[in-house]
Amino acid sequence: MKHLHFKELPSTQLKAIELIGEHNSILISAQKQTQGRGRRDNSWEDLENSLAFSFNISPTGKPTLLALEIAITLANYFDEDNLSLKWPNDIYNEKGKKVIGILVNKEGDDYIIGIGINYGPVTKSTHNNYGQLKSGHLLNEEEYKTLPEQIYKYICENRLNDHDIISKWSRLSFHINQKCKVIDGDEIITGTFEGIGEYGEALIKNGDKIEKAYTGSLLLD
Repeated sequence: MKHLHFKELPSTQLKAIELIGEHNSILISAQKQTQGRGRRDNSWEDLENSLAFSFNISPTGKPTLLALEIAITLANYFDEDNLSLKWPNDIYNEKGKKVIGILVNKEGDDYIIGIGINYGPVTKSTHNNYGQLKSGHLLNEEEYKTLPEQIYKYICENRLNDHDIISKWSRLSFHINQKCKVIDGDEIITGTFEGIGEYGEALIKNGDKIEKAYTGSLLLD
């Protein structure tokens, strides 16, 4: 694995996409991102004491389950922090605040994973739902480089098959059986979140009908 660490980058995702052809396995980390990317072409707010890194990895089974697998593994890595999962790609702390976001991009035959972790104290943010993973922990310069490497190694050493992804994700989710809506462009699905299907799709019960959402943003009532 080739690890390249930068003091500042527009985006670790963009740098990984740029360099993936030169390396079989690559990890890009940055102390600061100026144009971080989120899901659905949204921007990712760069907060102080946050980790930003991207790497390539192959799915163990269905590609649509890859982001869910990464979320499970990250929650297990930080298991002392009582983390839970929100469909499709977010991780929340015990106070109901988002602390980790995951982005998956497919570039040719390569899957590029982007991870943003609000690791330490968040003193200012435009999003009230952002929280911190480690209360009071101020990242030092070395940790911005070494922590992404440690997390990447843990992910690679703890891969999951499709069955385990679905079952473990369901156990870690905090919104099973909650009322919700999934918004995907002009389409809105409302009902009760029943869990996920074999491809990682959201199963929303509306009356006697189960509707499936493969992409979109989940809002809880």
